[in-house]
Amino acid sequence: MKRLDGKIALVTGASSGIGEATARRLAEEGATVVAAARRAERLQALVERIHAAGGKADAVQADVAVGEQIDALVRTTLDRHGRIDILVNNAGVMLLAPIQDARVEDWRRMVELNLLGLMQLTHAVLPGMYAQGSGHIVNLSSLAGRSVMPGGSVYSVTKFGVNAFTEALRKETVKQGIRVTVIEPGPVATELIEHVTDPASKARITEVFSSIEQLQPEDVADAIAYAVTAPPRVNINEILLTPTDYAR
Repeated sequence: MKRLDGKIALVTGASSGIGEATARRLAEEGATVVAAARRAERLQALVERIHAAGGKADAVQADVAVGEQIDALVRTTLDRHGRIDILVNNAGVMLLAPIQDARVEDWRRMVELNLLGLMQLTHAVLPGMYAQGSGHIVNLSSLAGRSVMPGGSVYSVTKFGVNAFTEALRKETVKQGIRVTVIEPGPVATELIEHVTDPASKARITEVFSSIEQLQPEDVADAIAYAVTAPPRVNINEILLTPTDYAR
């Protein structure tokens, strides 16, 4: 018997990077994974890969920066599987730029996806978790949720917000049988840098990241699996992981 047999795990941002690796990792542990993201073709490829490895998964196309799509994602998951045992709030973007040169629409996108989307999806799954008296919510933050770098102001705003929201959530749900974990990775080899629209910021962060051996998405997925497979008596409040050769 696998450690997550019978569990339903909803993973956002599952079409690449940490989300994709987490979906595969939780499926390996026996969970039925609902993979959510905007890119339907990539989601289908992920589901097929999980099935080929003997796991269970299905896909729901959704943009978790859009409230109506968040509600539809939860309804679809409950209609298909009847419950949500694990929520991994992973979807996010990192749009770096100095404050003076930044595009306000980039700020809005980060706040809507990294923070408000995470909060609303959490809000949407809580009634079911309260009713079943169990659940585990894992929120992806960042090292940028602990320290701020030039050019990363609003990205850090969202990640500091994730940390605060997660700690409040943990304290509010501690008597309800719900566990809450925040994961704070340092540099990870994902597509995040590709989304940066400011050329100078993109060049700077690329230089920094290329000078170290970055974490791999699977490293973060392993941390998430460690948290959600801990005995029910154990809540892993927080995991900070960074590359061995990185200091900031």
